Amino acid sequence: MQLDQTIFKRATLLLIAFIIPFNAVHELGHLIPCIASGGQGTFVIGIIASQASCTILHGSLAFAFAGGALATVVAFTPLLILKGANKIHKFPSIKIVFISLGLGHFLTALLETFAKDFYMSDIALPILGFTTFSIYIGVLVLFGRTETLRKDKWLTSKEANELFKRNLD
Repeated sequence: MQLDQTIFKRATLLLIAFIIPFNAVHELGHLIPCIASGGQGTFVIGIIASQASCTILHGSLAFAFAGGALATVVAFTPLLILKGANKIHKFPSIKIVFISLGLGHFLTALLETFAKDFYMSDIALPILGFTTFSIYIGVLVLFGRTETLRKDKWLTSKEANELFKRNLD
């Protein structure tokens, strides 16, 4: 098994490009229940850590869960749209990045909501970072391989694409 280098490069660049926008979506998600409850909120976005605060929902489960939930929904929506149109198989890099971001933000939502003391501890950031990176690597290996099994012979994705193109003509 070998990773397709084009998929790997595209997925990695897309992941890096989407880190800050998804952090922003995550923090904006926290502000939805805050503003809906009549509070005022602020947020700060960073590459390593971001934070939202609310004047009235300090310990609220809805406030804690909403950030990761919104980022998860935003991450999985393009996959559902593209899957419905049967086009997602053409864009494995997008699939890899959005699945990774969705799962990572969902994990964050669960930790923020149900393990807040751990989430706010000094050890949580490196553990969460390692876990999120592991999710990305796992999804990359799952969808970024160059080889597919055809009968009893392994084909590279390049060979498979050539066969596919010949069959279309």
